[in-house]
Amino acid sequence: MSDAILVGYEELHRFISDVVMVHGASASDAAGVADGLVWANLRGADGHGVSRLPRYLEIIRDREIDPKAQPTLTHDRGATFVLDSHHGFGAVAAMRAAALAVERAKQFGVCFGLLRETTHTGAIGRYAQWIAEQDCAAIVIGGGVGPMAYHGARVVSMGTNPIAIAVPSGNGPLLLDMATSTISNGKILQARATGAPLPEGTVLTAAGEPTTDPRLAEILLPLGGPKGSGLSLMFELLASVLAAAPIQEPALGPQQRKRHTANLALLAIDVATLRPLADFTRDTDALAAVLKTVPRRAGFDEINLPGERSSRIEEKRRKSGIPIPAKLWQELEAIAKAHAVKMPAASK
Repeated sequence: MSDAILVGYEELHRFISDVVMVHGASASDAAGVADGLVWANLRGADGHGVSRLPRYLEIIRDREIDPKAQPTLTHDRGATFVLDSHHGFGAVAAMRAAALAVERAKQFGVCFGLLRETTHTGAIGRYAQWIAEQDCAAIVIGGGVGPMAYHGARVVSMGTNPIAIAVPSGNGPLLLDMATSTISNGKILQARATGAPLPEGTVLTAAGEPTTDPRLAEILLPLGGPKGSGLSLMFELLASVLAAAPIQEPALGPQQRKRHTANLALLAIDVATLRPLADFTRDTDALAAVLKTVPRRAGFDEINLPGERSSRIEEKRRKSGIPIPAKLWQELEAIAKAHAVKMPAASK
């Protein structure tokens, strides 16, 4: 990214918020959308960051996101709930679901919640991390539309349905955030912006042929073959079918539904319900410390724990700025001009 423009995270947040408000969102909802995109950029998950903004505007234009929609509870039994997003902004509805899951976990010890019929929620690690910051353990899984091939298929037949797991520790949450595909769709968007080739064995063309060219990449392959596609299927059942909002069957079956939609399942466990929080974090820190000192294989300089590299990237980017590839910067300039919004100032 030698030609990238560095932008401070606060300026980027302001720009995203301004653009989203132009499209009818309230100031608080626009800030929620910006929170999610900037969180991803800060942690190096640039494919889920501001690079998604042009696509968000397309979905709003196609009326597949309702900027004014507000989530409502359609099922509430204390330790379980279903929150209907009504196709509003995914980041806004997902944070409300996370907050409700924590509130109920503190009351009942554990809470399982479903967020149905929302839109792109961004990097779901954000919600798992936030839940862990509230002294709860978290499991968040997502169900969405393609673009992954089920193991053995050469066409889009499953979502890249992700999972994020986070627990509290003495050094901040330990966070695992991964898609069930070999790479995320965001990586393709990032590679298209930078021109970098994709790793071999990760994507197919629209014709079902292997490629490393991000411009030709249309179909992702599942992580670990049948393991990745099997996990994705089960996440669709738990996050979508259980919420009475199936995604894959309407997309693959006779209906051939194309609408952009997503679902989430969230499990929050109040650690203190099961054992003292200080004891849990002490044992978590002890295990992490031991793992960091085990003998390493040749070619490995360090044993990295889940989320460790992302935290380091975040620390650096909060100080130096978020790199925006030149091609994406031009797209943002076009958006700014079309909507009379001030561009984010470049970092000095």
